[in-house]
Parts: sequence; C-alpha cells; structure tokens
Amino acid sequence: MLVAALALLLPVAPAAEKKPAPKPADLQVVVDVPPTWRPFLEDDIAEALFYRLKEVFGRRGYKGEIAQLTSLDPEAKDRPVLRLNLTEWRVDRAGNAQCTLTASLKTVAGEKNLGLATGTALFWPRGNRWGLHRQMETADALEDAADSALRELYGAVAKSGLLPGLEEKK
Repeated sequence: MLVAALALLLPVAPAAEKKPAPKPADLQVVVDVPPTWRPFLEDDIAEALFYRLKEVFGRRGYKGEIAQLTSLDPEAKDRPVLRLNLTEWRVDRAGNAQCTLTASLKTVAGEKNLGLATGTALFWPRGNRWGLHRQMETADALEDAADSALRELYGAVAKSGLLPGLEEKK
C-alpha cells in the first residue's frame, strides 16, 4: 500500500524525451599525472590541466570538440588522441610557477612526438604568509604557467599538420 502511494507521488519522466547521443570528440585527450601522496589527487590535477588545455585551444581558435579520456575508446580509433605527460607543475623556491609536460599526437595520418612544452609564471605573494590571498595567487600563477606551456603545445600541434582546425598563431 505504501509502495503504491509512493509510486504515485514520484514524477515519471516521459518515455519520448530521450537525450541525444553525445557528439563524438574531434580530439581526445589523455592526461597522465605522476603519482602523488594523496589518493585521487592525480585525477583532480589531470582534470584541471585538461580544462586549461580546452580553454587555451579554444582561445587560440580551435573549434573542434575536445574530450578527456581516462582510457582509450576502442571504437574511436579514427579520432586523434593527444597524450599529455605532466612532469612538473609547482611553485619553485625562487617563486616561479612552472609547468612542464611532454606530449604526443596520434592520428590516422600518423603519430608525432611533440616534445617538451614548458611554461613559467612569476608568483608575487602579497599579504600574510599563509592567508587566503596567497593560495589564490598561487593558483593564478600555476594557471598562468600551465597556459603558457599549453600555448607552446598548441603551436607544436599546429606545426605538425596532423590535426585539422588548428592555425599556427604567432
């Protein structure tokens, strides 16, 4: 009796409303992060770097759909895969935020090792040593360093000629 009453109260989604199938990505990205001391931190770092890549590539003019993969989709062999290997993303003792990564691009036209991409940004701490402002400024500096490295990577991908839709920016 109670189950029947609850069934009447719950909204039922119409069967006709189906979500469209997701559009296949024009570029698949795999981000490999070295192990850290905290569980699941690698996933957070990989996701943050992926979103920085998506934003930088979009600002540089790439119009294609970009998707992050945790493992390669066997049905998507015909779609390009950009593999990033994060080497370093930190603020060093001198106060510079640094991002270093290697990358490779695999398409049906071929595979290319894109080499090393690096970015550096200055970190100017203001206020007290442990305050919230310092954490926000550190995050901004790390983002700037990643953006710098990803702009360099964009240039390497565009220069390779393996991925349509990228224009080399000066």
